[in-house]
Amino acid sequence: MRLTTDQIRMMAAFESVTGVLARDCIFDDRSAVFVVDERSVGKAVGKKGQNVKKLQNLLNRRVEVIGYSDDPVRFLKNIFHPAHILAVNVIDKNGKKIARVHIDKESKRIFERKIESRMKIAKTLAKRYFNIDNVVVM
Repeated sequence: MRLTTDQIRMMAAFESVTGVLARDCIFDDRSAVFVVDERSVGKAVGKKGQNVKKLQNLLNRRVEVIGYSDDPVRFLKNIFHPAHILAVNVIDKNGKKIARVHIDKESKRIFERKIESRMKIAKTLAKRYFNIDNVVVM
């Protein structure tokens, strides 16, 4: 995986504020998503979200932190957190890997907008780390 200069710059800012090494970063004009080791999410977020708030002010973007796992099922659950995930199945269909994320109906209703934004993130990161071609929410 190759990082752009902008990604490196964002990740350096993240590390300087949080003290946590970011594994990856995805961003656009309005938001930045940092991927860190699962065990470091709490430290990265900070007490009462103070590190995220500092980063949002510094980067002038909404900031999210996702815990990385070597297990694609666990990683996808982390991406869609705090929605209640019933199951994640990775299937092979016509030579393509597809992840089906089954989300509780109540969580879908409550987190509808968040789930939509997380779909883009999930598709990008699932492809990047696990060669999963598509992510579908059920």
